[in-house]
Amino acid sequence: MPYYFCNTFFKKIIIQIFLIIFLTLPTLATEKVEINRLYQALNLKGLFQELQEEGIIAGTEMLKDGGQSQQSQAWVITLKEIYSAESLEEFFKSELLKLNVVEKMVNAINFYETPLGKKLIKDELITRRALKNESKKIQAKKILNQLKYFKPNRLKLYQKIIEENNYIEDNISSSMNSNLAFYQGYSLSLPSDKQGLLEAEIISKIWKNENETRERMTKWVLGFTAFTFKDLTSEELNLYLEFSESTSGKLLNNSINYILDKAFEDQSYKLGQAFAILSEQGGA
Repeated sequence: MPYYFCNTFFKKIIIQIFLIIFLTLPTLATEKVEINRLYQALNLKGLFQELQEEGIIAGTEMLKDGGQSQQSQAWVITLKEIYSAESLEEFFKSELLKLNVVEKMVNAINFYETPLGKKLIKDELITRRALKNESKKIQAKKILNQLKYFKPNRLKLYQKIIEENNYIEDNISSSMNSNLAFYQGYSLSLPSDKQGLLEAEIISKIWKNENETRERMTKWVLGFTAFTFKDLTSEELNLYLEFSESTSGKLLNNSINYILDKAFEDQSYKLGQAFAILSEQGGA
């Protein structure tokens, strides 16, 4: 009799496990399909490759600022590993799957598959690449000044879109969190007798620069927006504002920012670690 109940009990468990797996697999498969749709619609492959290039440039400039004019091959390899586009893709898809929100983003994915959505994604990447050039930065500033004096209503529309997407505050937060992660990685990777900065001191130093960070990010976001939106019609801008105000649009924006912030913090921490090791080796 005990064996009967024991066998029955285990059979029930096996059936329940089978049902959970059977019912979950189609959902996971569907979510992965939608994540791939999103990845393609937003051209995240292109964006992540651009972010990798920007990270490598920033990392090499950091050594120059530290008095090192020559870049070692080992340092460049380290930077490529830290800012790997392939690693960022894997992390992004994995984190988005964990959030379990993709099915609520279908309308947002649909939007970015429209001609307007495709145009926005294309122009944003073009702008990001262009603004690495000083002459394009000057051009963006001129466009912004012209809007202030001659097209204030159009500028207000830009500002509404910026506000709805929380572009300025998210960039400030991301920048400060990344700085904190860098200093933590740097400080904790030094020998114990050289770990002079406590976390409270690091946070204090970062917050002292909050106004400067806010000013810098506000200028960058306004310039980026002015350059990106310069060829959009008023109708297209209003459609984008409407999308930005939608539940699906906000969920997509918040999810992407959450995931990328985590990724940037991890990259910054690893950069701090690598820089500390290089410093100890006499390379910085």
